[in-house]
Parts: sequence; structure tokens; C-alpha cells
Amino acid sequence: MQLTSLARLGTVALLGAGLLTATSPATAAPRCDGYVALTFDDGPTPGNTEQLLQVLRSAGARATMFNTGANVEANPALTRAQLAAGMWLGNHSWDHPHMTTLTAAEQSSQIARTQDVIKRVTGVTPKLFRPPYLETDDALRAIERRYGLREINADVDSRDWDNTSVDQIVENARALQPGGVILMHDWPPNTLLAVPRIVTELRARGLCPGQISTGTGHAVAPGPVTPVSRQVHTAGRTAEVGTGAAFTWPGVYFEGRFRGTSVGLAINDAVNDYDVQIDGGTPTTLVTPGDTTRWITGLSRGDHTVRLVKRTESPWNLAQFGGLVPGPGGRILAAPAARHRQIEFIGDSWTAGYGDMSTSRDCSGAGVLTRNSNADQAFGARTAKALNADYQINAWSGIGMVRNYNGSSPGIDYRTYYDRALQAVDDSVWKRPASWHPQVVVIGLGINDFSTPLNPGEKWADEPALTADYVAAYQGFLDKLRKRYGPGTRFVLTYPDLSYRTTALADSVQRIVSSRHDRVSALYYDNAALGLDLLGCDWHPSLHDHAILAGTLTTYLRGLFS
Repeated sequence: MQLTSLARLGTVALLGAGLLTATSPATAAPRCDGYVALTFDDGPTPGNTEQLLQVLRSAGARATMFNTGANVEANPALTRAQLAAGMWLGNHSWDHPHMTTLTAAEQSSQIARTQDVIKRVTGVTPKLFRPPYLETDDALRAIERRYGLREINADVDSRDWDNTSVDQIVENARALQPGGVILMHDWPPNTLLAVPRIVTELRARGLCPGQISTGTGHAVAPGPVTPVSRQVHTAGRTAEVGTGAAFTWPGVYFEGRFRGTSVGLAINDAVNDYDVQIDGGTPTTLVTPGDTTRWITGLSRGDHTVRLVKRTESPWNLAQFGGLVPGPGGRILAAPAARHRQIEFIGDSWTAGYGDMSTSRDCSGAGVLTRNSNADQAFGARTAKALNADYQINAWSGIGMVRNYNGSSPGIDYRTYYDRALQAVDDSVWKRPASWHPQVVVIGLGINDFSTPLNPGEKWADEPALTADYVAAYQGFLDKLRKRYGPGTRFVLTYPDLSYRTTALADSVQRIVSSRHDRVSALYYDNAALGLDLLGCDWHPSLHDHAILAGTLTTYLRGLFS
């Protein structure tokens, strides 16, 4: 499946209390006006690599290690230590020959053998190649491209290889400019002494150590040390994109742990809003962040938790989370453990939290609906938190079991999209992880099917025909879920009061429940009895209402869990 990156958006707006900021001074988090790439050639070597990694860790810096294949083969543990320390690995040939003097076959062997041994030792296939002695030509670059490699030379040569003094290495590094790459080596003792001073001076200039872009060959903001799937905990539906995660469903959340006074969140989404929580505190809202790494700064020293959650709906927009980036002197800790309880919420705009933060039913202004929608405050997320459960919110506003709101988009319905990891990507089939086996599935589908009268030209001649189709489809959907989750999972069919227009929804749900004997039950939301004001956007449940709905559902589910 081919996934494209989202468009960049330069302006970031922040709402609410919190410490989510751009970058800051190095004592709290780097003020990164630009990035440079620290690179070290010729490793790994015993006695040197260990010290270099310690120096880089102490400086809060990551670097690209251009290793020779022979050294990787001789020192596999050191190579894995480079990766574990958050460094990126590049190819520097097998044994450091003058590449332009070799035949094409010999050049290919130098590159291929090194690619193979790094992959075998670490599981990582390098994307960058630095020719020894920086000697290159068009023929060599053609060989590199066969292996999917980007050639990286250097904007600045530290000349640490020439018995250069510490002061001169530091002076040479001052020529670095944003996006630039500096050449250093794994083995010179003076390099170890120079690196802390280089990093300090760079940060004073607003430059931070970054990684090398395989697209441009320039230094860019660093990505996470490990893939998102191993770095954070999530129960939501996602698709792997490189080391990151793409997602579209509302309410998808990522939970992580880190040590230090700051942490960065690498995110790419110019459409949706997010809430960020540190240590379970007051959420800070990140509005349409774009493609960026946002820093949370000024924290106390020690271990912290961070939670990022998608507030809004975007079926047609792929959001991407690149993971957590440690601040200076910090590190990313093991992800929080999965919760014992799991709940899946299936539904429409009520489940998605459509307009739940609004104090007015009129949300017609530009951006008003998005700013006032928050799946993390809807009844599903509230219920799951009250029960200490992991959860999925698989909801899509305006979509019904067989009929969408006011008969729109005939031929598609909720079942069209349910099996997808990414809603609007046709071939994005969600592969259920073995770890996802909810004890309860809460389903709320039917409002869109029945809340508006049939229009001329729709496929159903009358409401009884629609009802028959709805019941049959619902039964088939339940059968599908039963096959997926097995006999132990309970299904709770929820429905609100639509008696102002029809009793068909209530009658249908009761009919379905009475016909089944496989842990299927119904929960009726009596709008008047519960005191729902429906003051959210377009007569949707308000924040007040979602608190009531969550309390009602939580009480009901506690009875099932007991």
C-alpha cells in the first residue's frame, strides 16, 4: 500500500494550558532554528565506539555512523550498541578502498557486502552511503542507486583524521550552517573531547543535531529512536509508514514514557486537532500542527508519561505520528503496558464526539465544528477511562448501517469501511493484532438510518422495507463480529430516543436482541429521562450530555464485567 505524506503547514496554534511549545534553550529543550548532521566514519572500533556513544549521550546528541562492513562483522555488539543509543547507520564500503579506482563489480561488492552485514547484525538496511576519502564520480553514484542509497559527502570537514587539535576541530565545526553535514571519525581521541564543545556551540546558535534526509541529503529534524509500534502503546487502528504510524479514525491515542525535562512529538497532520497530556495533567490542544516536531518543555527531572490523542474526524486525511524524540540528556522509556480490559466502540457522530465541546447548536462558521469536536471527551473515551480499559473509537459521522444521513452517498454504508485501518484507503485492510480481543463491543448505528424520512428515488419503497434491510444487515454484522471475536465477547447495542419521528430504530434493536442468544443486549438512552440537552453542534450531545451517557454506559458495563 502506497501512503503519501501530508502537506506541510507552517503555522501552529495552541489552545489551553500546558507546556507544549516550540523549541527552547538546551537546558530545557533544544531551540532548534535549524538542524545539522554529525557524522562519524570508520567504526565501529573497540575502545573508541563505546566512548563516543557515551559522549554523544551526555551531550544529548544523535549522529549518523558511517560504518565499514569489515568492522561491523568484527564488532556486531558495538554496531547494535550504536543503534540502541539512537544513532543512524550508514554504509561506508567494506574495507575503505579508493572506490573510483575499482571496477563496477568490485564497487558493487563493497556496497552489497556492507548492506548485507549491517542488515544481518541490526535488522536495519542503510539508506545512506559515504564514499571513502569522499572520492566519487557518476559511475559510482549509479552503483549506489542500484542499492537504494543516497550519497552523502560533507559540507564541513573537521579534519580530525589529520591529528588536528581539539580547538581546531571545534573551530572547523563553526562553519556548519543549517542543513549541513560535518565529517568526523570514530577513532581520533581529540574528537571525543571536541564533540561536547561542538554541540554546545551549535545549540547556542539555535542549531540541533539531526538526521540526514534520504530525499535531500541535508540535515533535518530527527525521528524517533525506535519504531512507533515499539515505542508507544496504542489500541487504535493504525498502518505502518516507515517507522511511523498513519491513522484516520477519531480518538486514536498514543501513550509513552520518557525520562528527562523535555520530549518531542513528531507529527504530520495539517487537518486535525490533538490533545497532549503529561503525567495525566490538564490537556493542551495542538491545532492542525502540520509536519513538525513539537516540544514539551520545562518538566521536572525524572520519569514522565505522555499521551497524544486525535480529537477530530478526518476520514479522507492520513495523519502520521513519527514517535517520541528524547530531549537533551533524556531518553524514551519502555511503553506503558496494555490494559487488561478492552472495549471497541462502533458508531456514528454521537460516538465520534461530533460538536461535543460547543455551547451552541450553530457551528456553521469556518473551522467551528472542528475546534468544537473532541472524541477524547465523548462517552466512549470517558467510559473506557472510568473502567481502565484500552479502546478503539471506530466511528464515522453521517454513516448508517444501510442508509446514511438523509439518504446521502447511496451504495456505501458503515460496513463498507469497517474493516479498514485507514478509512478512505480502499486497500488498507486492518489486520487485527492478536493482542486486540475486546471483552465488550458497544455499537451505536441506526440514527442516520432512521432520523430522516425516505426521499424519492431511494432503494427502499417505505420504512418497513428499510427496517427489514437494517435488521438483516445488523444481524449479519453481528455474525461477522462474533466470528472475529469469539463467543466470550459481549455486544451492547445502544440507541437514543427517535420517537419524535419514528419508533423503527427502537423496534429494530429490540427485535435483534430478542432473536439472539449469544451475549447480545441493548441499552436505551432515554433523552428526556437522562436530561440530555443536545446543545452540541447540530443538535448533537453536548459535553454535559456525554458525561451523562458515559455514566449510564459505565454503570451498565460494570454489571457485565462483574
